[in-house]
Amino acid sequence: MADRLSECQADMRVVAQAADDIERTLQAVDATCDRSIWAGPAGDRFRDEWAMHRSAIRAALDDVRAQVQTITAEVKREALAPPGTTTRR
Repeated sequence: MADRLSECQADMRVVAQAADDIERTLQAVDATCDRSIWAGPAGDRFRDEWAMHRSAIRAALDDVRAQVQTITAEVKREALAPPGTTTRR
């Protein structure tokens, strides 16, 4: 079971790193489409549309981060449980 825990923790680190990379990309897009950089109607349209997409992406990132914690806690519980017991909720 320790192998499963180690594998899970490694997978969750990869997922967390990907979420962090996406977060940095959101920040880069925000900085790139600032009014001081991209003025005019096209910039305004993009920012309006981007605000909706950014909100959806950020909500998904929040969900992913919560699931990482939930999954890790469950696998740890399973790893610490005596053999033959069920820890699923």
